[in-house]
Amino acid sequence: MSRSTAQKPMTPAQIRARAVEWYDRQIAIIALAHGPSWPEHREWIEAYLKEEIRERLVALGWRPKS
Repeated sequence: MSRSTAQKPMTPAQIRARAVEWYDRQIAIIALAHGPSWPEHREWIEAYLKEEIRERLVALGWRPKS
C-alpha cells in the first residue's frame, strides 16, 4: 500500500494565515535580537518583512493589488 506524498494546494485563507504567523514570528525574534534599540529599527524592518511576504506571494502566482 503506497501513500501519496502530494499535498493539496493551500487555500488563500491558509496561505494568508501562514504568512501572518511567519511575520509575527520574525517580528518577535528580531525585536528580541535588537533589544532596547528595537524602536529605532522597527519601521524599516517591518517594511522589509512585508516586502519579503509580497515577493513570496508573487512567486506563488499571486498578483498584488495596484
